[in-house]
Amino acid sequence: MNLDLTAYITLICTSGVLNLYLCFYVFIKRHHYSNIAHLFILHTGFTAIYCMGAAFSLLSVNLEEMKFWTVVQYVGMPFSPPAGLLFVMQYVGIKVRKKHIFALFIIPFISLIMVATNNWHHLHYRVFEIDPVLGAPYIHQEIGPWYTIHGMFIFSSMFVAFLLAVYRWKETAKAYRLQLIALMVGQLVPIVTAFVYLMGFTPQGIDPVPMVLWVSSFLYLWSINSSRMFTVMPVAKDAIFNSINDGVIVLDEAYRLIEFNLASKNMFPQLKKAMFGKRFADIWFTLSGSSFPFTFENKNSSQELQLFSGDQSQYTYQVRTSPLQYVNNSHGLLLIFTDITELKRLQLKLENQAYYDELTQIYNRRAFFQHSKRSMKQKSPLLLLRFFYLILIILKK
Repeated sequence: MNLDLTAYITLICTSGVLNLYLCFYVFIKRHHYSNIAHLFILHTGFTAIYCMGAAFSLLSVNLEEMKFWTVVQYVGMPFSPPAGLLFVMQYVGIKVRKKHIFALFIIPFISLIMVATNNWHHLHYRVFEIDPVLGAPYIHQEIGPWYTIHGMFIFSSMFVAFLLAVYRWKETAKAYRLQLIALMVGQLVPIVTAFVYLMGFTPQGIDPVPMVLWVSSFLYLWSINSSRMFTVMPVAKDAIFNSINDGVIVLDEAYRLIEFNLASKNMFPQLKKAMFGKRFADIWFTLSGSSFPFTFENKNSSQELQLFSGDQSQYTYQVRTSPLQYVNNSHGLLLIFTDITELKRLQLKLENQAYYDELTQIYNRRAFFQHSKRSMKQKSPLLLLRFFYLILIILKK
């Protein structure tokens, strides 16, 4: 065995051992971590299988052994990138459902079947043989049509995971950005290495990707120990924004709609993302059939608003406005709609019980004295007449 091959196997084994360590370490402590730990266990577990299969493939002495260990690699390699994508999705606040896992694992499962049965159809590898010049364990291969589909899916999974991490950069507090850097580099390293490999700039007959995965593993390990990747993670803006029970609408400096949360959509079903960029005055007319009753001012304010729904039910909202300042000194306005319909109903009920007689539905003694005091203070002839009228009502009662 030459020194180059020994170096390749050493790097691959280092990647495999680090990923295996991460997999077991997080698995043992999974009850102390957040939900993303389970997806990370899948990601590192599949990566460890891939690396170990690649290492044993380089120790093979004949074609049958090489084919067997290639199948072992595909038990892990096609599944690792989508598992990493699911991990990043959960990390940035995108809820991962069972249908997402099922959809992302369809192509990897097909790829595994294609490699295991390649001798019968040659759809994954058109040619898979020992390199005639370098000999075993170097492989000469020519890719088939399914390999292209498989490769595009793998690249897409890693690239989307990278973009998700980049997209959350501005919305993430500085304390958590080291975690994002670890995620971005962890996805970028295999992408770049695989691209260089496909361009033919790496040693012939050797897959260099498992050799560099130790970099990603090292970054994950460092992030877990130093920045507490699993115990403390940044909660994405969307997760917070859409968990607020009050309806929140964000306007820009020209009072055009730029964002709204899920509660706003529930309050006003006609509200759609297609309305982004439109003047809020026009949007409100579409939602309610009337003009917005308040004027916008660049200050905090709170007012009540009554609105009829499509079934003619009346709703009462407390509308709070608050000025916003974005990056680049841009200004905007935050509208917060709180449904106080039930609160107002109870308030009116209590007022009725406090000031009206339950049997006759006329003013009671408390209401009489309140109106009397108000009339005496203002000393208005009209109010005095009203005062005597109330006395008559009491006497009749």
